[in-house]
Amino acid sequence: MNKEIEVEGMGVKAQGSPYIIETRNESGYYKDKYDTLQSEAMEWKISSAHNFDNHSSAKKVTEDEPALEPGDCGSLEFRVSPQSFDSITVDCLFEMKAYTEVIVKDLNGDPVKDENGDPVTALTEITTGNTAGYIEGHILMFSGIDEYGKYTGLIDNDNVALERILEDQTYNKNESNYTTIYWYWPEHLNELTDSTKIKFAASEQSDVIAYIAKNKDKFFKNCSETSDKVLSDFTALAAGTSTDQVYNHYNLMYDNADLEIGNYISYIVLSMQVIQD
Repeated sequence: MNKEIEVEGMGVKAQGSPYIIETRNESGYYKDKYDTLQSEAMEWKISSAHNFDNHSSAKKVTEDEPALEPGDCGSLEFRVSPQSFDSITVDCLFEMKAYTEVIVKDLNGDPVKDENGDPVTALTEITTGNTAGYIEGHILMFSGIDEYGKYTGLIDNDNVALERILEDQTYNKNESNYTTIYWYWPEHLNELTDSTKIKFAASEQSDVIAYIAKNKDKFFKNCSETSDKVLSDFTALAAGTSTDQVYNHYNLMYDNADLEIGNYISYIVLSMQVIQD
């Protein structure tokens, strides 16, 4: 997704009383020139050199120009360090924001150039239409991983917006207990429906299907089916009692959403807001 390769800094929007948000090691890379994206939440600003998990291990050796794309996965580690109390229990609210990179123009409509004669660009948040919603839907988040390397503990949303909530996280002062979240962008729809291809534990299947149905407009482009219909269809697909025609119908809409992500989204931000219980 991100066309930029270089990373020039590390930063986390983390200050807040009565706690401080910390990330392990070098989480939180971002390009200095995009440091104008402000929020009261902690933000991981994503760069292609480190992919979505902000670590060099995410870079694929086979990629000439590594960037976030379908099939990628990784993890993020953070903790909330109490400052005023010995212990704190919080809910962590995750939200993804999408940005497009545009060329800055002067009053005459001509591109503004920098000192090297290159066009000056700026980021604009995508707040209209369904494009930003597709990246929210297609990147799944989990709270654990089992002994077989399968994801567990789907981080779900309980409102109409696709804000994922990790509830009741307790942190103690002067302890280094980090929370790890795992993210995964399925490359193909069958990685959500085929028991031989899914990368989450089989016990998560019903929760994932319910999650897809509830957020159908963020998984599929131009989906006219009701949430109940999607739930029924995906339950049958997972059970192996459906048809190729049904799978192909949803697969086309899923791929079209991925295509729109690639065409219009240049950068994404994963924000985390801490809500004290």
